[in-house]
Amino acid sequence: MDLKEIDFENYGKCVQLSNGVIDLVVTIDCGPRVVRFGFIGNENILYNDLDRKFKVQNEFMDDYYSEGAACYFYGGHRLWLAPERMPESYFPDNDPVIYALLPDGVTFSSAKQKNNDVQTRLEIVMGDNTSDVMLVHSVKNFSKERQMLSLWPITMVRGGGLEIIPQNRADEDDELLPNRVLTFWPYTDPRDERLYVGNRFLTLRHDPSNGRPLKLGTNNTLGWAAYVDRTYTLIKHFVYSDAAYPDYGSSFETYCNGDYLSMETMSPLYQIEAGGALRHVENLSLFRTYSDVHPTDEDSIQHYIENLK
Repeated sequence: MDLKEIDFENYGKCVQLSNGVIDLVVTIDCGPRVVRFGFIGNENILYNDLDRKFKVQNEFMDDYYSEGAACYFYGGHRLWLAPERMPESYFPDNDPVIYALLPDGVTFSSAKQKNNDVQTRLEIVMGDNTSDVMLVHSVKNFSKERQMLSLWPITMVRGGGLEIIPQNRADEDDELLPNRVLTFWPYTDPRDERLYVGNRFLTLRHDPSNGRPLKLGTNNTLGWAAYVDRTYTLIKHFVYSDAAYPDYGSSFETYCNGDYLSMETMSPLYQIEAGGALRHVENLSLFRTYSDVHPTDEDSIQHYIENLK
């Protein structure tokens, strides 16, 4: 794995990681955020908020952090903490990041969140000549008390693609209890034409001309979701645990508006003891693809996913 410091877009100083196949760029003047991910020499699959359009800044932030405090999304991939609360969830991570080399990766540590008594860290692990990357997210509790938290990694991808979320499979030996949960946020219209709810898959089509926000969550026990764009397919893998999750049991959530779509996994809710830590792993796999997938044809979706190489 090759590493070098670069300036990227308007994010200031960043670290570029590459393995001969893919490259990632991670901010170190703020964040951290993974603001680029793609095949070397090809387009960035992530959404970059270069205009700083998406931020949280209000009187609650002023009172809790400091006057004028703002939490910028920045775009790309980030780590937040759940359950979502105002203003605790919106730590303004606008200070420099400390990074350190590991034998097979790099760690990026954000500034300690003094008001929340936690510190988050992102570890990136890449093998040679592969289009897979492992993201290890962690949080440490610096409080003298236990804290109940869930790790909440969010990947903002560029618009125009189709997200595929698998429906949990039925267990023929146990059909007495429900096995699928679908949660909607208050601003979400379940009849939204971008959303398709099938028996095997949920699909969400990003439409740049439709700016209405939409967010939903599922108890995704299969541990994956995909985003199919014009020239690539991204698959996000995670491990589902038989444990309590935030937001009515959601292990996977997604949000979209006219600018981007976000793919969000959740760790279970854990009571983290004073001085304790929690980690949550995602594996991102990138494929070169040039096929369109119809959002309501579940047979073609099944065939498409099974034949990714």
